[in-house]
Amino acid sequence: MNDTTASGLRCYFGFRSPYSRLGLHKLARAGFTGDLIPFILSPESGFVDPLSNPKKRDYLVQDVYRMTVRQGLPLALPDPFDPDYAPSNAAFHAASAAGQGMAFALAVSDLRWGQGLDISKPDVLGKAAMMAEWEGFDPDALPTGEALNAILDGYSEQADADGVFGVPFLIDGADKYWGHDRFDLWLEAQAG
Repeated sequence: MNDTTASGLRCYFGFRSPYSRLGLHKLARAGFTGDLIPFILSPESGFVDPLSNPKKRDYLVQDVYRMTVRQGLPLALPDPFDPDYAPSNAAFHAASAAGQGMAFALAVSDLRWGQGLDISKPDVLGKAAMMAEWEGFDPDALPTGEALNAILDGYSEQADADGVFGVPFLIDGADKYWGHDRFDLWLEAQAG
């Protein structure tokens, strides 16, 4: 992570969420320099799958489309819808350590939600690395197994300590903003 955690500026995101993609684009366009932290769901998180409710699912399909169009981004439903997120989270961790966290997170999100690609595949992650201009990508050097679990557990512990319950979730000191549309309030505060 960056050294900005002490300042309290951080954003939790998840590759599973199309709204995280939208929030990351807003922050990137604004020159966000805080920490990006993957939101890792655990069985104890109490997170309910929004797609398990047919009425909510139908609403989300409509809403994601209109919000994506509003930001001028392409949209393609990913296939498979729920891949193994471990490879993309491991690659994000390495990209972040290399100073390319935001660019890589955007590239992975765009490949997933803009092109519908499977972000668990090494070639897709390699394409994301190229898009992010991250030259140090090596799929064989990414953390796996217990090393990756320790990293992901650390992210989960920080999210729990911060009271994060969904993504995207922006924290600026004592102020919290849940949802990419609330990021506009943060951007307005930054503009004065």
